[in-house]
Amino acid sequence: MTYRLPSLNSLRAFEAAARHLSFKTAASELGVTPGAVSQQVKKLEASLGVALFRRLPHGLLLTGAGETYLPRISRVFEDLTDATEEIAPDINGRKFTLGLCPKAAALLPEGWPAQRDALHPHVRQTIETSDVERIRRDEIDCLIRTGGGPYGDLALVELPNPTDRSGRSKLHFICKNGLADCRQSKAILADLGAVILPGS
Repeated sequence: MTYRLPSLNSLRAFEAAARHLSFKTAASELGVTPGAVSQQVKKLEASLGVALFRRLPHGLLLTGAGETYLPRISRVFEDLTDATEEIAPDINGRKFTLGLCPKAAALLPEGWPAQRDALHPHVRQTIETSDVERIRRDEIDCLIRTGGGPYGDLALVELPNPTDRSGRSKLHFICKNGLADCRQSKAILADLGAVILPGS
């Protein structure tokens, strides 16, 4: 059987841009420039003969065709990931490399995150570091540290510091903007909340 399909790169660009409704955020997730994402989407639209986005002055909106296409393309990438991990589990593209600074580690349960069953599908390995630049160099996917910043183009989520009753000191979860709302980040943040919030 012969398949007439768009390029994988153009589909990845569309899927990321459609989830975020932003070429810039999609570019951060994919590690390319916003212009490259835009060009890939235009290439896809031209090959399909269908407009997938409405370009607005301050963002993007999906057309009816784009709204129909997105969930099915997302499922295709999920299926590709599942199939790949089934035969090559060490690849596991869903797992993060997490940076954890020693001061933050001291505030968390011993062995976190390795001892947390809920994080096994999401965290590949943990590296001791407090260097934010390692995120920009793609050596780690996210970093947990005690304070710092500002972090410029990186996303920041602040969490309570369990040893600071004043509430002024925070734990910082830092990652690229395109990864801030992904399932790995959400799982890590949820588990952090579970282990540091009183009564959890």
